[in-house]
Amino acid sequence: MKQKKIFALTLVLALLIGIFAMVPSASAVSDRPVKLIYAKPGHTSSGVTATGYVEVENIAYNKSVTIHYSFDGTDWLDCAAEYYKPTWGNYEAWKFETTGKPALLSQVGIVTIQFAIKYEVNGQTYWDNNNGNNYFVKVNKYLPDQFDFGVGGVANYYANVYNGATEGYLQLKDLGDSKDVKVIYTTDNWSTSNQVNAQEQYSFYQSEVEMWEFTLPTTSSNLKYKLSYTVNGTTYVDDNFGNYYTV
Repeated sequence: MKQKKIFALTLVLALLIGIFAMVPSASAVSDRPVKLIYAKPGHTSSGVTATGYVEVENIAYNKSVTIHYSFDGTDWLDCAAEYYKPTWGNYEAWKFETTGKPALLSQVGIVTIQFAIKYEVNGQTYWDNNNGNNYFVKVNKYLPDQFDFGVGGVANYYANVYNGATEGYLQLKDLGDSKDVKVIYTTDNWSTSNQVNAQEQYSFYQSEVEMWEFTLPTTSSNLKYKLSYTVNGTTYVDDNFGNYYTV
């Protein structure tokens, strides 16, 4: 009887070893060791750029994050991202900005920058290329700049004081029909706070990105605010990585 039990246990162990041998390593199935947070166009003296934030798993101290980008889909360039700050758990935010493309929008109409992210650590290379589709940011002569999103869901666009209030815009990734989009703000360094609902303005053509508008009933020079976007039971927050937004 004991021999039968030993044989049965050995068989079970053999089967388990076989099953686990077929499972890819943790890095292969990935808890997503690299992923775009969000990106937007930048405007510099050298022209239109792509700028944004990448989240990487802190697998080892020595690592490199590279943005592989193109203005035309044919010629590709690389630029290095730089460490920015911790995000959550064992993850970090890295910031990047590509070189600029001199462009007169009155002549070209639209400037598009597409890119993918390469993360090298411990002798391994990981890519985030948006499931083979690459990421895109755009500057359009007729529309506001267009963002793109990875694990982030919402990002600040800009805000200005106008007509006795603070009016602003944000962009978000369209992840469902029912959305709760709020701007939470303070004028006393978060001793107290208030919130307002943002309103959808429009969707970018053939894009999952939407522009939303908000109005804060204050022009205080001490204004700070953050964005909250809830959809499908998940809440995305953009608080400028803990630095909040000002006008």
